[in-house]
Amino acid sequence: MTTMASSNIPISTRRCLPAAFIPLLLLAISTLTSNAFAFTPSHNRPHVHVVTTTTLAAQLKPARLDTSYNKKPPIFNPKTSQWEPSPETEPPPYGPIGSFLRGGPSPFLVRILQPSQYDQAVFKYMAQTSCSRAEAQGNMDAYFNNAADWAYQKQEEARGRPVVDYTELRPAQAVKVVTWAAFVTPFLGRCAYLIAFTDKGWGISLDDILNF
Repeated sequence: MTTMASSNIPISTRRCLPAAFIPLLLLAISTLTSNAFAFTPSHNRPHVHVVTTTTLAAQLKPARLDTSYNKKPPIFNPKTSQWEPSPETEPPPYGPIGSFLRGGPSPFLVRILQPSQYDQAVFKYMAQTSCSRAEAQGNMDAYFNNAADWAYQKQEEARGRPVVDYTELRPAQAVKVVTWAAFVTPFLGRCAYLIAFTDKGWGISLDDILNF
């Protein structure tokens, strides 16, 4: 390649990425792009049909995990077109970091950038299912992470399948999320930057990636 021939580093000493890595890199970048789009609020997604809690409730009412919970659910205020917590609604059980560890970067970013959107989703789910705020937050973290998978799971639960506890913080999942955010995402981002914005193109090497 022209870019490699003009490099000051001899070709024989460069540790070029194997050809098999290229499709894997493309797949990973595509996955990241899809996940980034997944947490975008549904009303901001033109020409794309996404199963939301509203359409899901119209089909089958989602089952709840804690059937003993009996506090008054949030109510909808027609004057403001907003869901409002009832006097019995408990405070948030965990913050954005808890959402990050349970559902990954998507629900974390929603809570940071659009906290009102997140709270409205939680209150609406509480009203539809009469569940606790903790259970609603766990479900909305799963929804903002992957709406399609979450909606499918809710439909299966409504038909009698066991209800998934999205509130539980699983250590293995938390470690996976932190590892992905701290190492995998920066690595893929560095690869994408070198390919798209430098003259190295697909001839990038490990030396290029690690040489910041």
